[in-house]
Amino acid sequence: MRYDTNTKTKIMKKVIYIIIAIIIGCVIIASTAIDTSMENSVKVSGKVKLVYEGGVKDVVFVLENNKAVYYINRGFENGFNLAKAKKDFEGKKIKLFYAKSWTPLAPFGRRCKHITHAAVNDSVIFSEW
Repeated sequence: MRYDTNTKTKIMKKVIYIIIAIIIGCVIIASTAIDTSMENSVKVSGKVKLVYEGGVKDVVFVLENNKAVYYINRGFENGFNLAKAKKDFEGKKIKLFYAKSWTPLAPFGRRCKHITHAAVNDSVIFSEW
């Protein structure tokens, strides 16, 4: 099937408009705030293997036998200290709650989970509730 130049131009414009609309939609969905309520949180427990700084002043926890990493957003700006966090948490059992979230940038899940609540030995060390 042969199209004239005018028809090809119209088809290309429609394709470009659709692509732009999809990109704008993805940006809007990706930029929505994460629901950090208790009702939207998932519980996970484990032994802390490693604590380190990641992202922008985030406190990152790696648990033994768990492929995900969990982070307290801007934790080092809000009272956490890396040396103290390593001493206090590495090797200890921790109970974490992370926000259930979905983004078109990672449609099948993300490895990094936003911590909404954390406790060590039933002592709350962080909470967004």
